[in-house]
Amino acid sequence: MINLASSMLASTARQWRGAAAMVRTRQPEKILELYDMEGCPWCRPVREALTELDLDVLIKPCPKGQPGHWEALEQASGQRRVPFLVDPNSGEQLGESEAIIAYLHTRYGKGQPPRRTPAPWTSKLASGLRLARGTRGRASTRPAAPLELYSFEASPFARLVRERLSELGLPYILRNGGKQQLSDQGLPWLRPGKGPYRPLPDTNRAQLQEKTGRVQFPYLYDPNTEEGLYESRAIIRYLQNQYGQ
Repeated sequence: MINLASSMLASTARQWRGAAAMVRTRQPEKILELYDMEGCPWCRPVREALTELDLDVLIKPCPKGQPGHWEALEQASGQRRVPFLVDPNSGEQLGESEAIIAYLHTRYGKGQPPRRTPAPWTSKLASGLRLARGTRGRASTRPAAPLELYSFEASPFARLVRERLSELGLPYILRNGGKQQLSDQGLPWLRPGKGPYRPLPDTNRAQLQEKTGRVQFPYLYDPNTEEGLYESRAIIRYLQNQYGQ
C-alpha cells in the first residue's frame, strides 16, 4: 500500500500530466524509439508528452549499473545521456527533454507544446517520492523480442511495472492509452456513463478491449511466451521470474 501511495503522490506532484490524451486513430508508419530511464526527472516529461499525443514508442531502458541499452545509445548520440529520441519516420535524433517535446508536438501534435506545464522541480520531487525507483539496474536476461505494455504515464499502477522493466533493462513497446473521453475516467468498475464501456474506435484502448475483452492498465503481453497479464503485482512477479537473475 505504501508503494502505491507514493506512486499516487508522484502523479499528484506532476498535476496528473500524462493522464489525458488526444485521439489518434493511426500511429506513425514506423514506431518511435526512446532511450529512457524510469525515475529520471528529465525523461518523465517526454513520456508525459508521448501519452498526451497518444503515440506508441519502443522504450530502450538505460538503468544505472547494468548494460541496458547504453552502448546503443552512445553509438546513436555520441554520449550516455537520457532521454534520447529516434524517429525513423523523419530520420530525426534528438536529446534534451525540451527539444524532444517541442519536436513531438510540432510533428505529431498541434504544432506547439501546451502553454501550461508543471514546474521542472516537480519532476525531481516525483522521483524523490519514489526513492528513484526505476533508475538502479538489476541483473537480467534480455528477451528475444520486445515486450508490450499498455499504460499511460500518470497511472500509479502502471508506473510500478515500468519501474521494474527499466531496472531489468527490458525493451518494450509502450502502447499509450490516455483518457480521451468522459467514460475513460476512473477505475474500470467505476467509469461514468450508462451501458457497457466503449472506448473510441481505432485507438489503443479499443485495441486492448478487442484483444482481452476489457480495458485496464497496466496490461503486459510477452510475445516470447505468449503470456498476457493484468495487475501490477502479477506482472512484476512474472517479469522477475522470467527475466530476472
